[in-house]
Amino acid sequence: LPPGVERCERIWHNSELLFRLADLAPAPPRSRRYVVVGAGQSAAEATAYLHDREDAAAVHSVFSRYGYSPADDTSFANRIFDPEAVDHFYAAPGEVKQMLMDYHANTNYSVVDPELIQDLYTRAYQEKVGGTQRLHVHGASRVAGTPTTSPDTAGIALDIQFLPTGQTHTIDTDIVVYATGYRPIDPSGLLGDVGAWCRRAEDGELLVERDYRLHTVHPLRAGIYLQGPTEHTHGISSTLLSTTAVRAEEILDSVLGHRRPEPDLNVAHDASGEPAAMGNGFGDPGVITS
Repeated sequence: LPPGVERCERIWHNSELLFRLADLAPAPPRSRRYVVVGAGQSAAEATAYLHDREDAAAVHSVFSRYGYSPADDTSFANRIFDPEAVDHFYAAPGEVKQMLMDYHANTNYSVVDPELIQDLYTRAYQEKVGGTQRLHVHGASRVAGTPTTSPDTAGIALDIQFLPTGQTHTIDTDIVVYATGYRPIDPSGLLGDVGAWCRRAEDGELLVERDYRLHTVHPLRAGIYLQGPTEHTHGISSTLLSTTAVRAEEILDSVLGHRRPEPDLNVAHDASGEPAAMGNGFGDPGVITS
């Protein structure tokens, strides 16, 4: 959320949109006003979803770009998600990593599927031609300051600034949805005291092996693997659900490669139900060898 914005019953982050909507009291048709702040896929989907609601009197979409930007889904750009590209990214120097992230952020961040852009434009255009406009797109704009609640109407007043001219106007609304993205967390915080045994680079980022295993120090011998927060080492595909299976396979291969050999089993099946007897000296086959 932007600085100074606090979630409440009428101000939401889009991650809680469906839950919050389910908790709303029933309202007459075309009686509620919504504002969505943000220009990415989640913002556009939230805008379309709210516009489809029977209770929506008006839906305002506010973002600082002049229009929604299309996601780059072209064949050459999509090579950035290939496993081979992860190898290249991992081996690249820091400035090249940053360059690739800057070039190809529009494959995943703050962009919208072209079909959805066209759908929203068609809705707004048809409503404008028809003379009854419920969908309002405020491009090149931003929310100035923080939302102000009205004690008289239980509504919210939003000051919207048009960036090219600096002019500001106020939108009265019932609900504000901030589709303003997510901040990555440091996953070592989930490990408690064990997090202190994970090595870091000079910039404070966790050191991660190519197989997604953290660099750790003595006395920690167990392998800790990251599934997701490795964009700084493995590139833009790290957070994509569509590449989860590839990462899972690589992690599984690494886990199995670090396990001790499976013990020889002295099994006799002469008698029905006879248990298997394990050999001595193997211990837990999941323990990491040095």
